[in-house]
Amino acid sequence: MAYGRLIPAMLLSSGRLVKGRRFGDHEDAGNPVTTARIYNDQMADEIVVLDIDATPKGRGPDLETLAALTQRCFVPVAFGGGIASVETAAAALRAGADKIIVNSAAQARPEFLSELAGQFGSQAVVAAIDVIDTPAGPRVAADQGRKATARKPAEWAAEAAAAGAGEIFLTSVDREGGRGGLDLALTRMIAEAVPIPVIAHGGVGRLEDFVSAFTEGGASAVAAGRMFQFADNNLIKVRRYMVQSGLQLRSA
Repeated sequence: MAYGRLIPAMLLSSGRLVKGRRFGDHEDAGNPVTTARIYNDQMADEIVVLDIDATPKGRGPDLETLAALTQRCFVPVAFGGGIASVETAAAALRAGADKIIVNSAAQARPEFLSELAGQFGSQAVVAAIDVIDTPAGPRVAADQGRKATARKPAEWAAEAAAAGAGEIFLTSVDREGGRGGLDLALTRMIAEAVPIPVIAHGGVGRLEDFVSAFTEGGASAVAAGRMFQFADNNLIKVRRYMVQSGLQLRSA
């Protein structure tokens, strides 16, 4: 059984790498370019880079940091944050991104995914879906993970895939940064609802979580931030553990 991809997730704020919990309490975590080079040297399958300030501040994405990062990093980069037009998406791709991640703009106007797919191809379009647990069950979150909408995650994921998204970047808001484990039931629900790859994100805290994401959650990839920022939990160690657990590495 092939395990898919291992993806470091990097959050950008004011040109710096930050880490937090439940989409808040962010603290400085270093230079994003230097960190990306380390992930590159450890042969990450891909890197997710999210400008977490762009949408709440009503500005465009930090393309300057993106360009500096991609000039020194040679693995694919998926970039999101503040992308609300085809023109901005094109600028991010010119700055070195291989894929575009969209969330708020797609929720406001699902046809935006179709426009991006029509211009750049579905393989370059990633729909980010943040999920909050509510008394009524899991719901898609808006407003940077602070507000639950009426949308059900599986229904929205299926709509996003039908609109043209080629991949889903799924985050459990309640688990993000907590290192308490992925929401495997949520991951499985989304993976079974769509015909496109699902990246599981939010809560990775142990080496076992990488294995269960694929064997139990049905994910095609796992993204982690805080877990990969600790020197004793680098990508090389994770891969070694996965091989020892009986999973096959994805062919290059």
